[in-house]
Parts: sequence; C-alpha cells; structure tokens
Amino acid sequence: MIKLPSVILISPPSHKVGEVELLRSFFEAGLTRYHLRKPSFSIEEMSELLEQIPSQYLQNIVVHRHPELLKDFAVGGYHYSSNESTQEVGISSSKSLHSLHELINLKQNLEYVFLGPIFQSISKKGYGPKISLNEVYSVLNKLASMEMSKTPKVYALGGIRKKKMIRLSEVGFSGVALLGSVWGSRDPLRALKEFLSMGAYFSK
Repeated sequence: MIKLPSVILISPPSHKVGEVELLRSFFEAGLTRYHLRKPSFSIEEMSELLEQIPSQYLQNIVVHRHPELLKDFAVGGYHYSSNESTQEVGISSSKSLHSLHELINLKQNLEYVFLGPIFQSISKKGYGPKISLNEVYSVLNKLASMEMSKTPKVYALGGIRKKKMIRLSEVGFSGVALLGSVWGSRDPLRALKEFLSMGAYFSK
C-alpha cells in the first residue's frame, strides 16, 4: 500500500477575497493545517484577519513572522522563516529550510520542516530546485535509519502537483506544502479536495 504524503496548505501571500470563507470549506473537506503567511501584513493586519476566523478553527492555523500573535490567539503553531532564530513558543513549531545541509545540521526541536523548492515553483517564476530528488532520498533515508527522536517530519515545498505525489512518497517525504497548485486554480476548494482524496484512492 502506498502511503501518500499528508497535506498542508499555505495561504496566498497577499489579501485574497473570500479567503476566510473558504477556510471553513477547506477544514470541512479534511484539511488539518493552514499556514497563514502574509509577508507584507503588519501585526495589526494579521490580528484583524485572525479575528475573522471562527475560533474553532484557530487550532488548525499556523502563523508566520509575528510570534507576538501567540499571546492573543489560540493558534495551533508558529512557523519560522529560514533566517529566523527559534525560541520556545510552547506550541507546535516548524521552519523553512532550503538545503540538505540545513536539514542534516538542524539542532532545534521542531515538529516538521518545509524543504524546497523541490520542483519548479508554481507561484514564484524562476524559483527552481537546487537539489535532486536522489540527494533528498539519500539524506531522508539516512535520517530515518538513525531513528533520532528529534528528527522532524519533512514536507516538500515548491511545484507540488498531484502526479508527483507518489514519487515524493517514495523519496521519503512525510508531507507536502501546497500553495500555487491550489490558489492558482480556478476552483481552490476542488483543487485541494483532489489532493486530499488521493490518499484514499491509492490505499485501496
């Protein structure tokens, strides 16, 4: 049985009409983790956005860039950028990595990391991979064999499409982080559902 990677969805980087309304449908469809990443948003703008999200869904939200928000909102996690220093936040934490060297030498106790770009980015033109899947497989296989308790789950980021899910599972990724493949679709909910339904299809 093929165990396909689990799915995390990253928000569009700028304001998106209907984003909050879509969130309810995303979670009802089976999404369990939504990364709220708005690089240009001030902490006040992020607070206003979080206040619009129904409280029962806050545990499924992971915020970026503004750790101060953790004091006011019962979100499910905090995500560090690749150049951001980690600290104890008391909840799930994750981080973006861009090289296998960073992954191998990771010292922080994190639940999971994003590694990418794995393929040519859909949302960022000209942003492509600098490491091969064979290299990734070798490192993930080595880390798995070491059975280190602090080794985080590794999520593939960048250019993730449905036809690549099986290959990513074979390489050893625990999950995928989606952005352009969902938000670049005419129907984001349908696109997400197709990713979420793949696990059930291939496990038959």
